[in-house]
Amino acid sequence: MIFNYLLALFQILVLASARAQADEYASDPNIFELTPSNFDKVVHKSNYTTLVKFYAPWCGYCQKLQPVYHKLGKYINKDAKYSINIASVNCDKDYNKQLCSQYQVRGFPTLMVFRPPKYEKGKQVKLQKHASEVYQGERTVKSITKFLTSRLKNYVKKFHNIRSDGIAEWLAEDIPSVLLISNANSVSPLLKSIAIDFLDRVNVGMISKFNDESHKFVIGDKEIEVPATSKSSLFYFNKEKGELVAYTKSDKLNDKIKITEWIIEQTQQQPIEGPLSKKEKKYYYKYRTGKKKIEHDEL
Repeated sequence: MIFNYLLALFQILVLASARAQADEYASDPNIFELTPSNFDKVVHKSNYTTLVKFYAPWCGYCQKLQPVYHKLGKYINKDAKYSINIASVNCDKDYNKQLCSQYQVRGFPTLMVFRPPKYEKGKQVKLQKHASEVYQGERTVKSITKFLTSRLKNYVKKFHNIRSDGIAEWLAEDIPSVLLISNANSVSPLLKSIAIDFLDRVNVGMISKFNDESHKFVIGDKEIEVPATSKSSLFYFNKEKGELVAYTKSDKLNDKIKITEWIIEQTQQQPIEGPLSKKEKKYYYKYRTGKKKIEHDEL
């Protein structure tokens, strides 16, 4: 009887020790479990903003944050598909200790946001180390998401209305262009994310006021007609035909996959990052297994 009791106690201790060492997010397809071998590839060699949770499995506060972090990963990566990576580092692992020391992690959990440098058109693309800052806000999905989307780089060219100066010149640039006509004052995280995914391959612009009536302007020897709009509408400018091609794949502009497929179809350009990019298939595919469709914010 005593032997059986000691054996059971030993098994409990072994299981507890294994649990204390286990990676919390290794089985979550929406969260990168980072190590020194993939940290730079995921965080620094990307135009995405990244949130990293530095944690220890035995830490009570880390365990309390765990369900929130799972929900955050699902919303950012699977549902909204913003240009944001959600990641974690288990500082209890010996091979990660140098990584945690490098970023001066002194308590658990530490939520650190990494922001990519601003890309400047015309300059050679050279991804540098991202700037980092510790997130100090409320640890809720809503608060963290609001903070992360505020750290997205904005490469969307914004015009006040269809008669604004510079639209014709912008559409006439060498690379393909897609233009959103909306009634919003600010650029949505989804539109910023699309611009990041197609950075330097497709221009993304936005007119922040609906057209009460159709409008025409001239590009080269072609007269371009912009239709009247009463709802958010996305267009591709076909330079060869001199016309705006409307997005018609869905009524709502809230499905990044469909919008990306449409941009690829119209422009013949592949995104450099994002769910349909070669980078995703080559490096990140094993982390992305969600299939459920969900309604979320529009452009």
